[in-house]
Amino acid sequence: MSIEYVKDGFRTELMANTSNPIKVHEICLRLLSEVAKIIGINQTINSSEDGWVVINRLIELSNEFVLARFYAENSCLSGKLPVNELVVDMMIRDSVTCMEKIRSIVLNLLPAEK
Repeated sequence: MSIEYVKDGFRTELMANTSNPIKVHEICLRLLSEVAKIIGINQTINSSEDGWVVINRLIELSNEFVLARFYAENSCLSGKLPVNELVVDMMIRDSVTCMEKIRSIVLNLLPAEK
């Protein structure tokens, strides 16, 4: 499932859940779990803290330091936020950007298909 989920699977889940911040966070963790398998990290990703292991490795491989900012916002979506809906919506959009960035980095790391 790993590469298929990274290519398009997470996007399908996102389409049905973009209004639910906790679901968006869970989808990101699932994406990071699949990415961990692809890039050789032997760790289960069950929490935001676990996700940082993968994010740090992706930053090392790509020099895309902005990934840290986007993932930090995503990490905040794991619980009830004491902010207004506009801020939550912004954080969800940034989380989607984070996942798309993760996708792009991982697909660029893979050998080109012939």
